[in-house]
Amino acid sequence: MATKKATRSTRSKATTTSEKISIKKPVASRSTVVQKTTLVEKVESPRSEAAKSSATSSGFPIKKSYIIGALALLLLIAALYATRSVFVAAMVNGQPVTRLSLVQELEKTGGKQALNSLVTKTLIFQEARKQNVSVSDQEVDAELKKIEKNLSSQGQKLDQVLTLQGMTKAGLIEQVRIQKMIEKMVGKDLKISDKEVADYIADNKETFPAGSNEQQIKSQVTEQLRQQKLNEKVQSWLDKLQKDANINYFVNF
Repeated sequence: MATKKATRSTRSKATTTSEKISIKKPVASRSTVVQKTTLVEKVESPRSEAAKSSATSSGFPIKKSYIIGALALLLLIAALYATRSVFVAAMVNGQPVTRLSLVQELEKTGGKQALNSLVTKTLIFQEARKQNVSVSDQEVDAELKKIEKNLSSQGQKLDQVLTLQGMTKAGLIEQVRIQKMIEKMVGKDLKISDKEVADYIADNKETFPAGSNEQQIKSQVTEQLRQQKLNEKVQSWLDKLQKDANINYFVNF
């Protein structure tokens, strides 16, 4: 009897233990399975969409290179339109007058003079660098004020005169700067004597208005004679610069 009781007791303990083990391993609920299924669908959905998209577009494939090429073409057209004045000077009833034809026509009429002017300007700047000569903005501004004052005394304005002569303010500033450079390099030792001034006034007294201020006349004559001497000296100086320079012309006019 004791043995049977022991056996029953052992079975009872085994049953209890197995129940405990089965409790520790809970079976997944339906909601958990549904959640896992949903997650799987979410993960797989982009692939399925991509596959659908690929399948849909396989009949009419659009390569990325085509899109890039189209964008590049649009950008090129926009750039050509923005810089059209570089290639086209005018349009006449839909027919373009090219910038190249304009340049060629200008070269025929004044190309030689323009080229000589550029060569001379280059020689002047080179010589100025060699002699360490420069002109400050203050010096240029002072000379411009003199020009404006002189024109104002004659009832004219600088902007109007520049427009009539087809010149810009930037062009005038460059001319003034070059002229001041030349004066520093060539006219620094230039002097006008009182005798030269008196002789000029005596020879040209009929050209001066009656009752003119004598001191003002002397000042004007001195500046005029100085400018004449400077021009003569500058011309010989430029001739020497061109003679000593190594200039190769690749365009013939």
